[in-house]
This record gives sequence, C-alpha cells and structure tokens, in this order.
Amino acid sequence: MSSESLTAKAIRRSLLAAAATSVAFTGSAFAEEEKVERIEVTGSRIKQVDMETSSPVTVLSAADIALTGEKTVADVLNNSSINAFGSWRGMSGYGSGASATSSINMRGLGSQATLVLLDGRRMPGTSSSSGTTADTSQIPTAIVERIEILRDGASAVYGSDAVAGVINIITKKEFDGVQLDYSTEMPDVEGGESSRFSLSAGYNTDKGNITFTYEYYDTASVMDKDIWDLNNPAYNAYSLFSSVPNGSYHDGNGWVNYSNSEMCEQTENVVDRTDGNNVGQCRYSYGAVTKLFGDMTRNSFMTNFSYSLTDDIQFRGRGSASLSETETRYAGTPVSTNYPVMSADNPFNPVGEDMTVYMRSVQIGERDTLTETNNYDFLGGLVGYTDVGNGIDWEINAQVSGSTTNSFNYNLINDNIIQSEIDTGKYDIFNYSGMEYDEWNQQMTALYSAAAHTGVYQGKFDSTQIDGLASTLLYEGDDVSVAMVVGAEYEMINFKQTSDPESAAGIISGGSGGDDVNAERDRTAAYTEFQVGLPGNVDISAAIRYEKYDQSGTLTGAEGQVTNSSTFDAVVPKLGVSWRPIDELLIRASYGDSFRAPNMGEMFSSQSLSFETAHDVTYCNENPDDDYCGTGQQHKTWFGGNPNLEAEEGNSLTLGAVWNVTDAWSVELSYYDITYDNKIEAISVTDILRDELLNGGSDFVTRGADGKIEYIESGYVNMASVETSGFDFATAYNFETNYGDFNLKLDMTHVLEFVEQANAESDKIDSAGVQDYPQWRGNFAAAWYYNDWNAAWTTVYIGSQSGQYWRDLGYDYIIDTPNYFKHNLQVGYTHDWNGTITVGVNNVFDEEAPTWYNFPDYRDVNTGLYDVLGRTYYLRINQKF
Repeated sequence: MSSESLTAKAIRRSLLAAAATSVAFTGSAFAEEEKVERIEVTGSRIKQVDMETSSPVTVLSAADIALTGEKTVADVLNNSSINAFGSWRGMSGYGSGASATSSINMRGLGSQATLVLLDGRRMPGTSSSSGTTADTSQIPTAIVERIEILRDGASAVYGSDAVAGVINIITKKEFDGVQLDYSTEMPDVEGGESSRFSLSAGYNTDKGNITFTYEYYDTASVMDKDIWDLNNPAYNAYSLFSSVPNGSYHDGNGWVNYSNSEMCEQTENVVDRTDGNNVGQCRYSYGAVTKLFGDMTRNSFMTNFSYSLTDDIQFRGRGSASLSETETRYAGTPVSTNYPVMSADNPFNPVGEDMTVYMRSVQIGERDTLTETNNYDFLGGLVGYTDVGNGIDWEINAQVSGSTTNSFNYNLINDNIIQSEIDTGKYDIFNYSGMEYDEWNQQMTALYSAAAHTGVYQGKFDSTQIDGLASTLLYEGDDVSVAMVVGAEYEMINFKQTSDPESAAGIISGGSGGDDVNAERDRTAAYTEFQVGLPGNVDISAAIRYEKYDQSGTLTGAEGQVTNSSTFDAVVPKLGVSWRPIDELLIRASYGDSFRAPNMGEMFSSQSLSFETAHDVTYCNENPDDDYCGTGQQHKTWFGGNPNLEAEEGNSLTLGAVWNVTDAWSVELSYYDITYDNKIEAISVTDILRDELLNGGSDFVTRGADGKIEYIESGYVNMASVETSGFDFATAYNFETNYGDFNLKLDMTHVLEFVEQANAESDKIDSAGVQDYPQWRGNFAAAWYYNDWNAAWTTVYIGSQSGQYWRDLGYDYIIDTPNYFKHNLQVGYTHDWNGTITVGVNNVFDEEAPTWYNFPDYRDVNTGLYDVLGRTYYLRINQKF
C-alpha cells in the first residue's frame, strides 16, 4: 500500500480548511476535524505542512540568529555561506546615500539579483538603488521570527529580481505581552561601539492580534587610521592632491613637478615624497582623517495586526517605518574635477610657466556627509475562504511604500571660483614669497572659504501595489491530488533623484552629481502555480508568470531633455519534482527561468562624475616608480545611464537530497547551476583598464600628453553572460546527555565555477578561487543547553583565494589570500524573572582579515567579506513581562 506524500497531505488539509486563515497571522486551521499547522513555505504560494519541497530553503531561526552574535540582519546574512563573495556594507566615500545602506548578494550575482521579502511580500527598496535593492539593516532584529533563504531562482513565483534566490524575513505575529531587549557591543579597535534598545508589545484576542515593535540603534564611527597600518614604513597611500599644493609644468623637454617641500614638515598629515626624477613633493595622507564606517542612528517601527470580520474573512495589515541618520567623512576636497592652472604671468608663479595645480582644501575641514534616510511601508488586505466546490482560499491586498534619501555633502569646492581667485593674483598658494606658516595658512583658508560649496542630493522612490490571489483543490483521488493558485499584481512606481545644479554642471570637486533621474514604471503581472501529488510519494510543482514593465524617463544631454520609453515583458516558468522513496529521504530537482528589467537609474540617469580608484597598468608597467602608480590613485570617471539596455535573462537548475538519517541527524546536499545572460553591469574602471591593456587601447580612456589618464568614460552595459555552479552542504545533529543538550550545525558552499564574459567577442574568465571570489564558505555552530544555562561556539570560514590572475596582468603586488576563520563564543543565563542575560565575544582570537597587497595600504581588505573590527565584546539583556 503506497503512503500519501507529506506535500499532498498538506495541500488537502490547507485547501479543505473550514475557515480560511493566513499563515502569516494565524499559523493553523482545522481540516477534516484535524488541527494542522499551515505554513506558506518560501518558494511556493500554496500553503503546506512539509518545510522541505522541490526548492532548497535554508531556515535561520531566531535562536540561530542569536547564536551568531551579530548586531543586524544585514550582518547575519553577510555571514551566510550562500553570500558567496560578500555583500555591500555602507562606507564613507560613496554617494547617493549608499554609504548608509547594506544589501545581500547571493551567489555573487549582485544585490539586484536577490529578491528580499518581508513576510512573503517585496520589501521596499532604497531610493539610492532606484527602489530595486532592499536595505537589510533596517529590519529590527527583535521582531524577526526566522529568515528563510530560497537558494534557487524564483521569478515565476515572486517576479523579477529573484534571479539568484530569495531572502524571506518572517516577523513575529502572535506575541502576547511586553518584551524589552538591550544590547551593547564594544570592539577592541577604537570606535565602533554600538547599542540597541527595543520594545515589543503584543495582544491577542479571539478575534485577532496586534504586535508593535520599536527599536533604537546607534553605532559610533570607525576611523580608517585605527584599522590600517598607516605608520608602517611601507605604507604608501599618499595623494598628490595635498594641503600643501603641488604643481606640474612642461619645461620644453618634459613634465616637471614642483612643490614647496620645506612646508611639508610643518603641515599635519603631509609627508615629503620624491617621485624619482623630480624635486620632493608634499603628499597628503588622506587615510589619517577619513571614517571607514560612519556614525549612525536609526529609529525603526513595525506593527502587524489581524482581525476576524466574520468566520471566513479576516482583515490584516502591516506597517513599518525607519528613520536613520548617518554621518560619514572623507578627506578634505581635492580640487580635481577641473584642475586649476596658475598662469605663467601670475605674480606668485614660482617657475614662470603655466602650471597645473594639485591642491586639497584641508584648511576648511574634511568632507563630512550627513545622509538622512526615511522608509515607510503599509499593507492592508482581506484574507478569506469561500465554500464553493472544494473551497477557495483568497486574498486581496493594497500596499504603499516609499523611501526618501537626503544627503548633504559639506566642504566641497567650486572649481570655477578657485580658478578665478587664483587668476586675481592675490593668493600665494606655493608660499613663493616666504610668508610665515600661519599667515600662509590663513590665506589658503580664505581662498577655500570663497569657493566652499555644500552638495545636496535627494532621492525619492514610491510604490503603490494592488494584488490578489485565489487557491483551491482541483482534484483529489485515492493517489492523486491537484491544487492550484492564480494571482495578479499591478504596481505603479515613481523615482526621482536630483543633485544641486552646480554639482550636476560638473564644476564641483569632492562630491558626485549629475546622475539625475526622473522616471516612472508600471509593473503588471499574472501567475499561476500547481501542486500535484502522485502515487509513489512523488510531487510535482509547476509555476508560470507573465510580467510586463512599462517605463519612461527623461534624459538631459546636448540636445536638451529627451524622454525615452521602453517596455519589457517575459513569460517565465518553473518546474520542480520531489520524491520520497522512504519517509526519511527526499530527492528533489527544480528548474526555472528568470527575468529582470533594467531599473530606472540604470536606464535614465544623466551623466555624472566620480573618482574611481584603479591601477593604470598600461602606464605603470613602463613607469613603475612614479607615485601616480600607487594603489590608491583615483581617476576622473564620467558615468551615466543607458536607455538602450535590454532585460536580463537567466535560468537555474538545482538537484539535491535531504536525508533524515535519524530523528536527531539530518543531511542535505544540493547542486546549483545558474546562467545569467545580458547581465547589467556598471563597467568598473579596473575592467576598462584591463581591457585597454589586453586590446592595445580603449575608446573609453582619454590620456594626456604625459601618458597619464585624464578621464575615463563608463556606464551600464549588458554583459554577455555569467555562469556559476556549485554545491551546498548542510548537516545538523542533536543529542542529549546528563550534562545538557547539544545541537551541532554545519553548512558549506563550494563554488565550482564563476565564469564571466564581458561581450560576445571577449574571452570567458573563470573567477572562482581568484582573489575576492572564494570557492569555499561555511559556518559551524555548537550550542549547549543545561537547565538555565546555555553556551555556543560558532565559526565563520572563508576559503583561500589566488592572486595569480592579477599578477599575470601586471599587478605584481597582488598576493594570495589565506584561509580565514573567525571564532565566536557566547554564554547565556535564564533567570527566574522571565528574562535572559547573554555575554559573548566575536572573533575570540582576534583574527586579522587578509589583505590584497604585499604591502600595507589604505582599505586593503574586502570589508564586504571580512570583519575588520577585530575582537568584539557584547552584552544582551532580554526581559519579558
């Protein structure tokens, strides 16, 4: 006699429920006089009992999250093994509000290829990403019930952006009472202290429930000088743009550098450097004054509620808001958007030749940036059950969300004013006349004060969505059952970002500007999904979705304002099969196509200016001793949108098995293979310079008479393809002893290949195992529980990487990266007053993050992969009432 599969049972029980309820708010229903838990598993819109389906899902419970000792959801996700190559963490020096956000990058395919859900619905995106990337740091950890990570593509189920996978953050719903949480964290390094306070309250009745959570989070800045070894004699991150100006001129035979090097030793953070063939120059140590991570304060609010209007209809809702302020700092402004020139006839010109001046406005202060980010999200809907046929579960929802980013960038410089002031002949910027230092410093302060500018950026994103779905049991026989769900969505999105006119005009140094966007898009989608239970414990799932994007935006160029419109649509399927030959073993496979339309910023942003750090291999292979060839050299880069972008397309295949060896031991092994075509990428300056070297030239690079780069032109393009594959392995074992209960967990990811092809003519490059692309990532956790005590040891592992690929291209200073292990320890106690106290240490052995170079340098660690704060102590207090 064949037994019915768990999935088939789940379908029957959920669809024959006498009263329709939503798992997000109730969690259980009665069917056939049997009470069963009804859960909506990430990867399917059909509720079921079995957490294991044809799609691989990693579940991080609230207890798992607590064991990590991490302070934010973003940090927890960043340590996940499927976050193969690390994720973005906000750092000083990045515009458009990016310095205040964090994101997740599954399989290394980019944050735009990972869909983040909050209780099964799209989480609002940030304005700095045109609304396409969610800020994972804004979710209050106190309200997180669990995090489900779907490890395959799911565009057919959830829509565009679910190319690499889905992060579904599930919040607590039926909390009853009051809970207070406080935590504080203190790294060994100077700065980085953080504190968090949250208040959660919930109330349940026979008719429904409501929960409310408020969280306050504050973290202090970390200065670069406290992380990087600036005092090492080999440290070489010094800039030609100095608070003691440098100059260069052509004497008829070649280019000559000039500086009043006698002033170097009198000026803070300036050193006398010699470039090998010219007089000494005053070089500025910018790393001595910058913040790696800024000061940040965030207030977050979230509420969930449900109310039964009738026995069969429930009203539900959710609301959240997040308000944050981040203060970052970059070094005083280098006047570099338009280099000032001191004419030969200027009375203070020390050489009598037209001279380009390299100066930095340190005298009026550093570039401090205040970024204010406000996000909101409100959902309201009806969930019901209609007793027609086998019964119909249905829901109708309306959701409005938005994000506003205001950024104020202080102490920038207006290049036109600097040039006009130098032309007046009033400023002896090289101290040619031999003034006292204080007098010269006051003169420079007056010059920069006359040209000071505050850059202003604003980004605003808002979305309105209406959606609905209905599900039912189509057929049920002795060995066969068929269930289905159908749904539709309509979303209207507006996005606008602007910078101040002066920055947009390209006359301001020290900031970014000009990447203005004024666009809108409408998204229409319809989908259906089937679950089929077959004899022999075989289940088949199939989903198909049609999605269409109509978007338009205004571009400003030489011909004035031009409005561009584009339409992108696609039909994407997904098919999954699972089989239980025995109750303890599940074998599964899934295949799905994916689709992502370019976002509004990628298509419609006007050309902007930035300064990108990269090594100029073409020039420096012939001039290795030139200070210009330092690793921190920045290049003027013009960057803009591309209205001719095509939609990204991809597909993913997963194969695997889950084996419950015993009641206490489970093992999972999965293989994944993802192809990502037409991938939209912002061409990096490093890639442009690499292609220039390999091809003997580049149309994107403009060089001056001295052979050095004057500027680079970049932007968004459709890459030919990215192909990646690998294995995920996970195992868990629980056992009881006279000395307590023990839980052991291990998860590992091995990347077999990560092959990129820039265009159809270029070579394919496999980056797996190359520096910044580790082939191995993993986590181990061992937890112990005994009466009122508990303890845990966790380990984060990142595999070694090779620098040989870059050394073959001429980057001789790139080194191999060793294996990295970070060990964490915590101990907790549950006291008699319904509360807990936990103390812990992250990075117990103070493991240093591996560096890129064979010498110390500024920000020479991948902070998206590694922890640079060293050993960190923390305390958490929880009290329930």
